[in-house]
Amino acid sequence: MVTLKEAKEVAKRLIEEIEPEALIVFGSVAREGKGEDLDLLIVTDKEEDTVKKALKPFYHQFAIDYLTVTAKTLDEEFKKGSPFLRLIQREGRALYMKDSLRQWRELALEDFAQARYLFEGGYWRGVCFNAQQAMEKAIKAELLARGWELERIHNIRRLLTITKDYGISVKIEDEDIDFIDAVYRGRYPAEEGLLPLKTPSREDAERALRIAESLLSQLNLL
Repeated sequence: MVTLKEAKEVAKRLIEEIEPEALIVFGSVAREGKGEDLDLLIVTDKEEDTVKKALKPFYHQFAIDYLTVTAKTLDEEFKKGSPFLRLIQREGRALYMKDSLRQWRELALEDFAQARYLFEGGYWRGVCFNAQQAMEKAIKAELLARGWELERIHNIRRLLTITKDYGISVKIEDEDIDFIDAVYRGRYPAEEGLLPLKTPSREDAERALRIAESLLSQLNLL
């Protein structure tokens, strides 16, 4: 028996060893979260022996049925209407997508750039919110790169807790984490009373920028 959690462990190793373009689990594990074996579509240009070597530590735990295909071949077969690939598209679950990582990182940098731009205009609330968004996207990008499956989480403290499970080391003071999370909770006027900082000041905006810059630098985005 193999579970989705174990599938993510396999994905984590493949990401470290072969740097694939994409990893997609299909079959019973994708549909039900568990199954008798693990069905994987591995998009990579690496040799078969390299893939097999990366998977070797798991063979004694459960059966792995995998298909390797290059990104070019995948695109060609999909355009031809391959029934097998259509099935995977409908039922499969993406464990890793390389292009997705690039987009998450680009958006994190864009949010940070917007925060800086808004600071010049004196829009302190906008600065704080965009700084928080930059941090959220940067952390998610790093987690996705380690095989994490995307979840709807906006809380920075929660995301940083998850990073520990993936061997990601980020240092941020507890009070700074609370500050950034308060920024997100107070993004709408109706919630202003929940914020200890209420309407953000210039000092709050400077602090948000500093915290975001530190995080992005630690994750090698700046």
